[in-house]
Amino acid sequence: MNAPAAETLELLRAYGFAVVPDVVTEPLLTRLREEAAALVALFGGGHRSEDFWHFTREGSSTPVLYRIHNLEQQPEARLAAGLFAAGPLHRLAEDLLGRPARARVIAMIVKMPWVAAAVPWHRDRTNVAPGTAINLSLFLDDSDGDNGCLEFVPGSHLLPDGADAEHVRADDSVQAVSAKAGDVAIHDVRIVHASRPNPSARPRRSLVIEFVLAGMEAE
Repeated sequence: MNAPAAETLELLRAYGFAVVPDVVTEPLLTRLREEAAALVALFGGGHRSEDFWHFTREGSSTPVLYRIHNLEQQPEARLAAGLFAAGPLHRLAEDLLGRPARARVIAMIVKMPWVAAAVPWHRDRTNVAPGTAINLSLFLDDSDGDNGCLEFVPGSHLLPDGADAEHVRADDSVQAVSAKAGDVAIHDVRIVHASRPNPSARPRRSLVIEFVLAGMEAE
């Protein structure tokens, strides 16, 4: 993978998000998909823990998986744990932040076909300065408007800490961001963002790692 283009850096600084194509390619991409499918199947087989986040839809008792937290600690997520420890996402994060970086958390986001819910407008956190903490979302499946792609309010990472996400979304333009499997969507943790439900037959799975400057204290 080549270093991100100057345009990518400018987009991230000015708008708070960008997409870098083809960061992870075959055969690793297929192996990561297989690992993700096994984790989802584990939940479907009845596995429950505080790291497997789920909800139930109104009128249904069937749990819907939407996130696996602390992914590097799951015995079945060896490949994801490897990406958390080192590799192309680390190199990309350091190129984008311009300084040595460390991976802080990793999770798998799962938008299950037909049943995945919307994610409300929010900011991941605001206790850091713009440009010092970013989330890298490695897409294992194509993501678009039909299966609940990410949506951002451009430039909202520069707003004051107390800005109301719903108000910002109502008053500013919203940009939906599509990505192909293997692409990485980057966003500043301060940006206002959301995603819609997945009414399609296609899953939308991604591995999300937050990177921070290496000198920042753990939160």
